Amino acid sequence: MTESYISSQQLQIQNHLAVLPCGDFSDNNLLNWTDEQLRPYLFYTINGQNFDTMFGGLVFNIIRARENHYIYPMYTPFGEPPEKVDWQMAIDNLFKPNFNFDVAAKTKLNIDIWVSLPYPHPVQKSFGEINGKILNFTIEEDRLAALQWWINTFLELWKKKSSFLSPLIFRGFVWQRESIDGEDIPLVKKINSYIHLHHLLSLWLPNYGAAGLIDWKGFAFDAVCVNPNYYGNTNHDYQWINNAALFAKYYQNGIQIYYGKGLLFNDTHLLEYLNLGLPEHNNYVENCLLVYQFPNQTLKEVAEKNVVDYIRIYSFMKKIYTKVFYPGIPY
Repeated sequence: MTESYISSQQLQIQNHLAVLPCGDFSDNNLLNWTDEQLRPYLFYTINGQNFDTMFGGLVFNIIRARENHYIYPMYTPFGEPPEKVDWQMAIDNLFKPNFNFDVAAKTKLNIDIWVSLPYPHPVQKSFGEINGKILNFTIEEDRLAALQWWINTFLELWKKKSSFLSPLIFRGFVWQRESIDGEDIPLVKKINSYIHLHHLLSLWLPNYGAAGLIDWKGFAFDAVCVNPNYYGNTNHDYQWINNAALFAKYYQNGIQIYYGKGLLFNDTHLLEYLNLGLPEHNNYVENCLLVYQFPNQTLKEVAEKNVVDYIRIYSFMKKIYTKVFYPGIPY
């Protein structure tokens, strides 16, 4: 078997996807993305001037639509179980004038759009009425019915607004949970098949070592990008990037690049991701589907407060980045 990362060319999509959390726990806590917040993702912007394009795709990751009702499964236990109204509000927010999709469309750039699927968490036993039935997420058929309703509702609105959203290209949906346990396997297979019926793609962004990762093709995902779990201030050292890259190449995955702020992150973790992606190391700078996450900060904040790192990210995306050395670099 030829070992190689999965590439954007194989999928016939644009590379370099930026994950945009909608309503997360960070200080920014952006529920809806404005032009000011989105511009540094879409354009290479220095001191307010656009010099080039940046990311080829945006992943709108739905965390919540209203207070204390978290759609994102990791946060669900911290509030009330989300209901049908929350799932509907999530769609309404994505299509809100002057935010999110509308902002991206007004740039007139050919941007790929991805959206996370709400997770039908089994703690919800009274989701709301679909096709005359109050859905209970302890029942697999009800979970599937909710997801199919949500996909249909989303796609109907996308089609209705397609003339306004041009030239954006809707590529598909992202499974939110970072691991797939046994109870979710049948649901994942069924909903991915349903996504394919609409001629769309299904993407998964798991952690390296997550349950189900080795079997990703059997779950009918079109692509998987692994998070190496390296942040700088944890017990996982930079070798986790190397190990995740070896795994990704063997199992034909892509890679996630993390650049965050806060207690988990040290001052050089971005350099590790970029340096170790160069040809002399793991070479995921070439022909590898890359997804970027920016925990606890936005790229607008990075561009304003850490402009050197912003330039480094741009350089890596454009394949002109050169290795940055720092005191004590171990490789």
